[in-house]
Amino acid sequence: MTKSSHFQKYCEKAIAKLSEDDVDKFKATTREEERIKLLYDVAKTIPVVPVNSGKSFDQAQEAKINGNKFFAAKKYTEALNEYNRGIIVCPQDTDKGRELLTILISNRSATFFEQDEFRKVFDDIDYVLAVGSYPQKLHYKIWLRKAKCYDALNNEKYAEETYELAIKSLKHAELDEKGLAKKISEIQDLQKNKKPSSFKNHEVIPVSNSDVFTGGNKEYVATHKNIYFDYDPLLGRFARAVENIETGVIIVEENPHCAVVSHENTLSNCQFCCSSTKQPFACPHCGHVVFCSLNCERKASMTFHRVECKLQPILFLSGASINCSMALRMISQKPHGFFQQKKKLLKDFLKDSCKKVPIKNQIYRSDDYVTAFFLCRNEQMRKKGELVHYSVMAIFLLRLLKFGGYFGPTVKDDVVSEEEVFISSLILRHLQILQFNSHEISELRNMVEGVVDGIQTSYKSECIGAGLYPTLALFNHSCDPSIVRYNIGNRMIVRTIKPVKAGDIVYENYGPIYTSMDVDERRTNLQERYWFECYCPPCQEEWPLFDNMDPNQIKIGCQTENCPFEFTLYRDDFCPYMQCDYCNSVVKIFPYLKGLSQLALLLPKAENFYAKGESREAMKLFMQSLDILYKYSKPPCPDMVKVQQRLKTLFVHLGNKQVGYVQNL
Repeated sequence: MTKSSHFQKYCEKAIAKLSEDDVDKFKATTREEERIKLLYDVAKTIPVVPVNSGKSFDQAQEAKINGNKFFAAKKYTEALNEYNRGIIVCPQDTDKGRELLTILISNRSATFFEQDEFRKVFDDIDYVLAVGSYPQKLHYKIWLRKAKCYDALNNEKYAEETYELAIKSLKHAELDEKGLAKKISEIQDLQKNKKPSSFKNHEVIPVSNSDVFTGGNKEYVATHKNIYFDYDPLLGRFARAVENIETGVIIVEENPHCAVVSHENTLSNCQFCCSSTKQPFACPHCGHVVFCSLNCERKASMTFHRVECKLQPILFLSGASINCSMALRMISQKPHGFFQQKKKLLKDFLKDSCKKVPIKNQIYRSDDYVTAFFLCRNEQMRKKGELVHYSVMAIFLLRLLKFGGYFGPTVKDDVVSEEEVFISSLILRHLQILQFNSHEISELRNMVEGVVDGIQTSYKSECIGAGLYPTLALFNHSCDPSIVRYNIGNRMIVRTIKPVKAGDIVYENYGPIYTSMDVDERRTNLQERYWFECYCPPCQEEWPLFDNMDPNQIKIGCQTENCPFEFTLYRDDFCPYMQCDYCNSVVKIFPYLKGLSQLALLLPKAENFYAKGESREAMKLFMQSLDILYKYSKPPCPDMVKVQQRLKTLFVHLGNKQVGYVQNL
């Protein structure tokens, strides 16, 4: 929640009205439903103020006029921005509004045509036809534009058929006999005298084997077959490798249990799949969100947005956090009856908030509500007073659901039913779960050159939303993680960023990285955010920051199995043998140096491919280099950091990018 949000101020005022007796009763209960009942009368004083739908015929008309001016001046980017603005705000509840909308979409398709964005022209024409109010007299224009697109794509069969549709549609055009004959002649000339197309398809980078998720895990369906999840009373659930896993392997590919776009990005990213779009498809009823396709708009309208259409702008303007949006969407994306069917099962566990639930011997899927329900929420460590605030938030979100029609049209705000209390208790649980288990959804955006881990970069990974990924949530933290993650839409892709040995824990990273943040700051950050003290090797051994690493220093491990001792060598101080202080064995140094010498050939080649933008070839060589570095040396090592940073850059460029992003590695 933002520090100065209206919502927080109202929460504080509501909580201040509680008597000592109310607070004592609240602290005494362990049941989420009792907490909701105790606080509902106080929390309902927080106002739920309706927000304008965001639709305006006059604004849409103004956007059309501005767009037409820019189009006439061949300022296509500016024209596109105006048409998009008009499409988003154009009302669709009258014939007049729908007609204006179709004209805006058609004009946008003409703009895309001028930019050789032929696939987008097709999508907009489908959009026009789906709305269904485009003036009959103009239909020939969209068929003619579509035929020209087919010509540009060298699709003669469909081009011929669509030219004929354009000619047939001319019977509805308001043209006199002379004008009609002239237009038919023009179209026939286009059919006969086709110009050779200069359009070239964008090069598609071939998919390498390492980009294919093999899956195969029968219990945890979103993970690689060589990943399993162990349990320890102190560590909780965590991921281990069953077999050796090489660098760059996709070990998790997971759809979110729920995902939301942040308030700042609701008009640039699809509310359903989170993809950046320059071709927004509007909600028919509100101007507060966009979608990247008719398909996404329809899926959202059949699930969460049918409820959230009215309430989402209220939530945004309240200043509530993105976790509040997710806690609500975990409910809104399912019909009310879904939770009623699960009520008996879930209420048994809500009676005892500390009850542990075994999850083995069941299929673990991200779309299973029960899977999300049992994620860690650190309930035993949580202060009772903190739950007062969370409970007030849960009640406010419940009241938004009531306002949005989730429980039907006749629900009253001033009273709360048992069914509503149950739903609010689930929201309260969601807020606790999301505090520790949500992940950001990101996309790449251009920036002024900066430095990340000592490497010059011209991009940044920007958070555009958040999601709950129940499988990824089971991975434990290390300040030296085993994986890197990125998004394709709202789908999470997780790849190894180092070789992982059979039996090793597979670590992810919760934010603090040892290369750029010192140990005290990392531990403070993790304690405040996730309520644990980190004892990963970088923290225990106080590894240096990247800037403080000695480039001439090499660490190698003892050859004796399970011996933890490491030798520190220097590049100009060669010694053929060293004795281990831990197990007294003698270690030959030459094989390690010989192995590492392969990097002198591999890394310059990799950097050359990287500089030329040949990403696949660079990726292969960097992955080989990391496997060699981990085989013959130990971290912390500046070469490892540099190669990992190169790989991270290459991996994340396989994921989301903002519209207009210019790749410049």
